[in-house]
Amino acid sequence: MSSDKRVHRRYAVEVAAEVDVGADVLVASTMNVSNGGVGLSLDRPLEEGKTVGVMLFLTQDGIEDPDEEPFEAQAEVMWATEQEAGRYIAGVRFGTLDRSQEEQLQRFLVALEG
Repeated sequence: MSSDKRVHRRYAVEVAAEVDVGADVLVASTMNVSNGGVGLSLDRPLEEGKTVGVMLFLTQDGIEDPDEEPFEAQAEVMWATEQEAGRYIAGVRFGTLDRSQEEQLQRFLVALEG
């Protein structure tokens, strides 16, 4: 997908993440984050079209913010592929976010601009 078709600006940032796939919780890290979703790097593949739970451990300057709870949302796996032996990447789109989720994500993204 070319960047001119993207609805939300992507912020290249790596934060720790967890992906709840039902029977397992996978450890992941982000490659980028936007208002609409997140790019993930994992050691196991995700199934395209599947709904997963995503938890992002938001940081400021690489330090976890003690005043901020992790960001949690449901998301749909839009694409997934093997990046290299034993590493996978996936793009997930957030489902409907409530007001507090939107505000929390927006605070994080605005801080990345500063």
